[in-house]
Amino acid sequence: MKKLLITVVCLLLLSNLNLCFSHRTIPDSLLQRLEQCNKPEKTDVLLKIADLLVDSALFYNKAKDYLNQAYTYSLELNDTVRQIKILNYFGLNEFTVGNYEFATDYYYRSLHLAEQVSDLGLIAKVNHNLGMIYDELEEYDDAIDFYQRSLQYDETQKDTLGILRSYINLSISYQNKSNLDEAQRYCDKAYQLAVLKNDSVLLVSIINNRGTIAYDKKDYDKSLEYYARALNLYTELNDKDGIATSYNNLGLTYLDKKDYPKAKDYFLKALKLAEELNLYDFTGDIYSNLKFYFEETGDFKKALYYYEKFNEVSDSLIGEKKNKQIRQLQARFETEKKQNQILQLEQKTSKQQVVIKNARMVQIYLILITSVVIVLLVIMLYLFRNKRKLIVELEKKTVELKELNVSKDKFFAIIAHDLRNPFHALFSYTKLLKNGLDEFTKEEVTQILNDLHDATDQGFNLLQNLLFWTRSQSNRIHVFRSDFDMESLIDEVLNLARPTSAKKEQQLVSDIRSNCVVNADRDMVATILRNLVFNAMKFSGNGKTIRIELDCVKSEVYMKVIDKGVGMDEKQMEKLFVVDEHVSTVGTSGELGSGLGLILCKDFAAKNGGRIEVESNPGKGSVFTLIMPCVKSIAKNE
Repeated sequence: MKKLLITVVCLLLLSNLNLCFSHRTIPDSLLQRLEQCNKPEKTDVLLKIADLLVDSALFYNKAKDYLNQAYTYSLELNDTVRQIKILNYFGLNEFTVGNYEFATDYYYRSLHLAEQVSDLGLIAKVNHNLGMIYDELEEYDDAIDFYQRSLQYDETQKDTLGILRSYINLSISYQNKSNLDEAQRYCDKAYQLAVLKNDSVLLVSIINNRGTIAYDKKDYDKSLEYYARALNLYTELNDKDGIATSYNNLGLTYLDKKDYPKAKDYFLKALKLAEELNLYDFTGDIYSNLKFYFEETGDFKKALYYYEKFNEVSDSLIGEKKNKQIRQLQARFETEKKQNQILQLEQKTSKQQVVIKNARMVQIYLILITSVVIVLLVIMLYLFRNKRKLIVELEKKTVELKELNVSKDKFFAIIAHDLRNPFHALFSYTKLLKNGLDEFTKEEVTQILNDLHDATDQGFNLLQNLLFWTRSQSNRIHVFRSDFDMESLIDEVLNLARPTSAKKEQQLVSDIRSNCVVNADRDMVATILRNLVFNAMKFSGNGKTIRIELDCVKSEVYMKVIDKGVGMDEKQMEKLFVVDEHVSTVGTSGELGSGLGLILCKDFAAKNGGRIEVESNPGKGSVFTLIMPCVKSIAKNE
């Protein structure tokens, strides 16, 4: 059988990629650090030393000793990540000598820990190493499955070296399965990535493998092109093992092309270099290839010679090959056994998860039902309390409404009484004029007409206030706010009041300390001021002065109407703004009133965000103060 060599890439856990096994020298610097550092650093140094040894069967025991020390330290440190790395190295060490059963056990232990700590990088590396075992056991589908898992984790981590490693070995597994198109696809991906990384060592391995794929496709010219490129790169790297491999592969390709001189030349070069490097197993492959060469060229004597040389090597290796086959069978059996155990464990875990899931669902349902019951109880309690509150409030409102109705009935009785006075005067005077107009002098008629005017004016004002108040109570009066200055409003009201004040020879004086601007309903404020001023005139004697003061203090307007009239005591002041109390007092000239004007003033003030305050002493006069928010104040001296 012709022997074509494919370069397999084995990436260790740390950054090293050891492709040459001729020398194994542990640097003195590492050994010195091993004596001086603490446990965590010692563990890392031991791993670095093991990294130099695990890829050669010659150093199996020495590598195992270093790894045992490192593992002991990692257990003492309770360092899971270091344990994962060390177990992976144990697996690589066993893999190198063909102990696939032990290697598989170490890898699965490493994978279990890596999955526990969710270290995706380590999970990827261990899956890759498991793929190498299955590839060695010629279980290519399983090998591809593990390589694909490793590739997915590496792509998630964006581990370029890991991705490159997976591409190369996926290509080799597909080639071993004779799926050359997939092999070519992954080999091309690996080549593109190696070019980007500018990694000569990996690049030459990939080029060599591209040559083997072209050879299997019987594209010998393309194969020769790749092998020639690989030979040049191996020469630049001074990799004699690689050079020998390239010579052998070139010889085989020329043999199939029937270019016998070149085939012989390359086979002999490969044989010479293999013998120099003591590559005993490799020399057997070259002997086999030379046997085929001499058979095809008709030199059967030399063909027999190389066949016997091949058998010598084969016989010396047969015990090792049988042992390897036995180990492969044992490893295959143990691997299948482990996979069955894992499958059973997964099934058991799946059943437990279903039970746990069902229990959780029951727990969730119970929580939801309990929550709904609690919510319903809270709602019912809220509704019950709210109902009680509404009942109490309704009872309270009912009492208030009854009291209000009684008050309004009493109030309207008072209004009716007060309205009867001016109408009684009208009725009496008009009857006198009707029955005996000629009996009255001109002066008496004039007096009667003046009294009639006063009575109609009084009745009109009373009806107007009553109309405003009823509309206000039924919310039919709307507040139309605007900015206006109080000084101009005061002037308007005083001008309106002066004819009335002249009859009693009263003085209307304004003291505007600040021209205040307010935001309110101007007509309502005018009604308030008009009522306050006319009340002050009504209850002030002849020749008295009514004073209106305006000022702005701390963002509030203070407008005071001050008189020196009859004044009020505490009891009278308490009844001023109460609907059902009759507080109307006869003015100093016999003027009548209902008290409705002050009630209206209070209501209008509240609707505009203000209030009315009263100060009074019997016989000394009263001060009514309208207080409202101030928008802007301008001092008079400005």
